[in-house]
Amino acid sequence: MEQRKHIVIFSHGFGVEKDSLGLFTEIAKMLSSYNIEPVMFDYNEINREAKEVTVKPFSEQTKILQSIIDKTVEENPNGIIDIIGHSQGSVMVAKAKLHGIRKVISMSPFFHTDIHKVMERHKKFPTSQIDFNGVSKRVRSDGTVSIVPASYWQERFATDVYELYNNLALSVNLTIIHAGEDQIMEEPDLLKIFDAYIINIHGNHDFKGDDRKKLISVIEDLLKLEIKNNL
Repeated sequence: MEQRKHIVIFSHGFGVEKDSLGLFTEIAKMLSSYNIEPVMFDYNEINREAKEVTVKPFSEQTKILQSIIDKTVEENPNGIIDIIGHSQGSVMVAKAKLHGIRKVISMSPFFHTDIHKVMERHKKFPTSQIDFNGVSKRVRSDGTVSIVPASYWQERFATDVYELYNNLALSVNLTIIHAGEDQIMEEPDLLKIFDAYIINIHGNHDFKGDDRKKLISVIEDLLKLEIKNNL
């Protein structure tokens, strides 16, 4: 029997480009060995000359993802379509309508929506300018500057991420890969998430170094099993 076309849509996190600082590129390289087609796209407005990335509110990012999902499903009515999200990219996946999507893998999912905890985190970056009621500028380790409008903060602080992930797990096959040494996300209460398959592995928020090899191996195992079941 002929194998169905398999596509993976990637949903990146806060302030980065579509390759998620190379993380998605490495995963896509593994997927290519199984003839799985990657779909990557940018949520943000990028000005490379000024080294600035303007972050859109959750609602606008979700519209972008929705358009990608709708287009991919329409063009591949018989295809297998999965989504891999990282960090804040998991929020947009949970907010979108996942018609035609078979499986979601969420890596280091985003939980930071408490205004006080977010302020404490950004105090660690003295070169940044944080104004929740105006325009914020966050200087990142790679030298780029994230421009963040007030509308982004308003939507972020109004979001109940546990409710989102629980609803997501009820609508689609959801696997959460939790980074054991995540230096960005405060330890989430994963016991508040139901009906999802949760895998704990070593790694920081971006699964750098040898931990990335383990992450890619876990994703490979998850998708290989699904591929065998859908020939």
